[in-house]
Amino acid sequence: MNKRLLIVTFFAFLLSALHADNVMDYEIVAAGSGTQGNYLVNVYVYSKKAKLSPEELKKCAVHGVLFKGFTSKENRVSQKPLAGNALTEQQHSDFFNLFFGDNGTYKNYVSMTSSAYEVIKVQKKTYRIGATLSVAKEQLRKDLEAAGIIKKLSTGF
Repeated sequence: MNKRLLIVTFFAFLLSALHADNVMDYEIVAAGSGTQGNYLVNVYVYSKKAKLSPEELKKCAVHGVLFKGFTSKENRVSQKPLAGNALTEQQHSDFFNLFFGDNGTYKNYVSMTSSAYEVIKVQKKTYRIGATLSVAKEQLRKDLEAAGIIKKLSTGF
């Protein structure tokens, strides 16, 4: 019995370690007012590499809008996550695995405002890479409502 418990614990630890490698460490903050139906955000990714692809920054921006939310330090305004919390991501994991996959549709909702990156070395082997992105919140909300991931605003309480 103890061997089974040890084996199950080992595999659970192994799976959680593998999952942790795929999750990026990032911050998201408001970068001002975007155009109608869009959020303008700054995304800062912490990485061991000094360079990231624009796709990685875009993925973090959409993920942050959906599951983290963000604040504006200047205006003291906070934006709640569009899709709720990480529990929503787990409940609809089939959808979000495809959504955030290599050829995922998250790319349709985000664009870089400029090609300039901000790269700061914060520790011996850790870099903070930042960029400003625009996320199409209205279209993202409509498509997630159509997919049944989030409730429509008209459903009420």
